[in-house]
Amino acid sequence: MTRGLAGVGFALLGLLPLGVGILLLTGAWRQSRGILRLGLGVFTGIAGAIAVLPPLLYAGLSPSIPVVLVLGGSMLVLGLLIDSRRKPRRAGPEHRSVRLELLPAFVIAIPLCLLAVVGVQKPVNRYDAFANWALKAKLLFYDGTFTGALDDRLFASGSVAPPVHREYPIGLPAVEAYVLHGIGGENLRVAHLLFVVFFGGLALFVWAFLRPWVSAWPLAAGLSFLLWMPRARSQGLSDYADVPLACFFAVAALLIGLWLAGEGDDRLALGSVFAAASLATKREAIAFCAVLFVLAVVALLVRGERNRLRPLLLAGLAVAASTVPWRVFVAANGLEEGDVDLSLARVRAQADELPFVLGQFGHLFFESGYLGAVPLAALAALLLLARGRDRQLAVGVLALGMGLIAALAFVYVTGDASVHYLVRASAHRTLMTPTLLAAVLLPLLVTRGLGPGGSREGT
Repeated sequence: MTRGLAGVGFALLGLLPLGVGILLLTGAWRQSRGILRLGLGVFTGIAGAIAVLPPLLYAGLSPSIPVVLVLGGSMLVLGLLIDSRRKPRRAGPEHRSVRLELLPAFVIAIPLCLLAVVGVQKPVNRYDAFANWALKAKLLFYDGTFTGALDDRLFASGSVAPPVHREYPIGLPAVEAYVLHGIGGENLRVAHLLFVVFFGGLALFVWAFLRPWVSAWPLAAGLSFLLWMPRARSQGLSDYADVPLACFFAVAALLIGLWLAGEGDDRLALGSVFAAASLATKREAIAFCAVLFVLAVVALLVRGERNRLRPLLLAGLAVAASTVPWRVFVAANGLEEGDVDLSLARVRAQADELPFVLGQFGHLFFESGYLGAVPLAALAALLLLARGRDRQLAVGVLALGMGLIAALAFVYVTGDASVHYLVRASAHRTLMTPTLLAAVLLPLLVTRGLGPGGSREGT
């Protein structure tokens, strides 16, 4: 066990050069300092690896430690070169370096440590886990140090026991395989502690980028609300990819929202990296990212800021392009076998199921395990509107929330299987993305709605 934990730590540190390189390249490196900067670097490295490793696999490389270190080193050198040529700018309150104080450190560490203690004893025993990402991770782990990552055992239709849902994105299995290399063996119980790290990374990003807007105590309370949420904690150890997707997308939405609020292109660039990571994690991210970028375009058009459309459209195209290698690989190898697929004829035939789908969503949102995060965020946004404050923030949160729910409902009515079966079997997992996003935004919404108004908090 000690060796396994040390291996996970070693693997995470191995992702630090990649993460720091991305932070330098996007211009977000100066947002934090101290231990917070280290945490942001690791989580950004995870997101970057999930987004970048799959194309390397198609090129024949293996998700091993040497490959990741070379990738990270290259990104670090590139980031240092770009950052050294970046003109210094006058930093407003939102760009002051944020540090992690003792209070938020305890708020983040205690629930995560307890969750890790439970997780390290929990076997990977969910069918979609051990037959999908875990099996793919093991096959990738055994396929060499530098080359030979994708072979017939993993994707050939004639394989004796291929992984289920071979058409799913392979970013998460690739990073899990890399962690197994760090452990030095097939210890999936320890490797899936990476799922706990996702929560920690999300919490650190929330602190780093919302702290200029929200004072310490409300933000610490919001992090506690997020990290102790019963459904989030149970899903974090369920071996499914919904929690990683939710964490990546929540960071992407937060950063792109801050860019819309005028905080600088570094937010948009870094948010795009996390959006690409969500696309490399789970297919629902296609609908979620489409909603996010479409609403961002609409926001700029409504505000008359057409001069900002170009960087947003370029970012959206870059995020969309990140999925092309996987789609080409899927098509070339005949891996299309999903239970959900876009079909307008199927949508028309099953449109009458929408009330059932939305009704189930509403029931789950008010379930105690979610702590009412989505209804509370909606109520706080409505309070902002009623008080005539931060209307763009309130409308944006409501529009994004409703857009994500509508997109997810649309995905369900495209299903080949029974809509009732799909919703009852998986809605409690797929709703994790709008739920975590609501929990992330709740401290901002509440403080803006109940506070005396005014500008950003100081750091």
